[in-house]
Amino acid sequence: MDGRAKRVLVYTASILTAPMPVMPFERGTREFALALMACGAILSLSSSYVVRGEARIKHRALLGNKLLAAALVTLLFGMSLLAGSIVYLSPT
Repeated sequence: MDGRAKRVLVYTASILTAPMPVMPFERGTREFALALMACGAILSLSSSYVVRGEARIKHRALLGNKLLAAALVTLLFGMSLLAGSIVYLSPT
């Protein structure tokens, strides 16, 4: 298995499993915010792994560019989930 195949596998697995911690909790609760934090962390870590791996390749085909773009969007989404959960949990 080459590097891109590993990155695609990690990216796909994280997209499929990241929402699972959120499912048993009701919206608006502290546990829901903590689960969203875990979801954002999973998405951010896997997306940063893919972005770093794809950015090292100098000449990418169209598929590599699409993977890089999707990973960047998912990285921003994961970071916003993480930041939003931290803001929600911060004492007021």
